[in-house]
Amino acid sequence: MALNKQPLRGLIPIIMVIIASVIFIEVADKVFNIGPGWQAIYALFFVWTAFVISLIEKWPLAKVRQPFVGIAFLIAALVIGILHPWVTQWLGYDKSAWAWPLISNLFLGVGVVVAFGNMFVAGLKQPASIAMNSLFMYVFAIILLLWIGFVPAIWFAMFVLFFFWMGTWPIQNVAQPSKGVLSFVIMGFFAMILWYLFNMLGTSFFNPDAGLWFVIWVWWLVATSWQLETWPLAKVKQPGKTIGGLIITLILTFVTYYIIADVLKMNLGDAGMYVWVFVSWLYSWDILFGKWPAERAAKKSAEKEAAAAK
Repeated sequence: MALNKQPLRGLIPIIMVIIASVIFIEVADKVFNIGPGWQAIYALFFVWTAFVISLIEKWPLAKVRQPFVGIAFLIAALVIGILHPWVTQWLGYDKSAWAWPLISNLFLGVGVVVAFGNMFVAGLKQPASIAMNSLFMYVFAIILLLWIGFVPAIWFAMFVLFFFWMGTWPIQNVAQPSKGVLSFVIMGFFAMILWYLFNMLGTSFFNPDAGLWFVIWVWWLVATSWQLETWPLAKVKQPGKTIGGLIITLILTFVTYYIIADVLKMNLGDAGMYVWVFVSWLYSWDILFGKWPAERAAKKSAEKEAAAAK
C-alpha cells in the first residue's frame, strides 16, 4: 500500500499526533505540574496560533522543506500560544477567568475568517495580511467578551462538518459575502439541533459527559476529514458523502466514549480536557507539517524506485 495514498497518508500523521499529544501531556504533568484543565487551555491557544500561522502560507519560509518549516512554525506556535494566558495576567486580568472565554471567541474569529474566504485582507501582502487578520480576530474576540460574553464553542463541530465534510454544500457556488452569512446560518442551525439533543438527553454542552462526547466527535470529524481526507468516501457525491461521514464519525465517537467512560473509567471532566489536547495537536500537525512524514517517506520510496528502474 502506497504511503502517500489513503489510508496510510492519514494514519501515519495521526500516529505522530498521538505521540506528540502524549509527550505534551506527560511533560506538562510531570515536569511543570500542570493539570488537565490548563493543559487543554495552553493546547487550544497553541492550535489557534497555528491556525493564524496557516494564513501566512509558510511566509517567509516557503522554500524551506519539511520537517524544518514545520518545526520552525511549531516552536513559534507553541511559544506564542502558551504566552496568551500569561499576557492576559500581565495586563491585569485574571487568566483563570478569562482563558476559556477568550480562546472560544478567538476560534469564532477563525470561523469568520474562513467562512468569508479571508476576504477582509484581500489585496494585502505578507506580513501586513497576517497582522490585520490577527488584529481583526483579537478585536472581534474582545468585543464579544465585553458586549456579549462567552460564545459556547458548540458551533465548532458544525464548522468542521460543514467546511470539511460537506465542502460548504449546497452553497459552494454562492458569492461572498452571502456565502459567509449563509455558512453561519447553516452552522448555527446544526448547533441548535445538537444543543437541544443534549437537553433532551438530560445533559448540557457544559456538563462533563456531553463535553467529553462533543470533543471526541470533534476529534473524529477532524481526523476523518483532514488527515484521512474523507476516505473512503472522498468520491461520493453530496449529500451522501456527509451522511456517510456522520454515520462513521458518530459510531467511532460512541465507541471511543464507551472505552474512556466505561472501560477505562476515567474522570469525564479530565478526559475531556485531555482529548482537547489531542484535538489541538491533530489540527496543528496538519497545519504545520501537512501529511509529513507520509509524504516524505513516499517521495523517498519513489526516488529509490526510479533509481532502480534506471
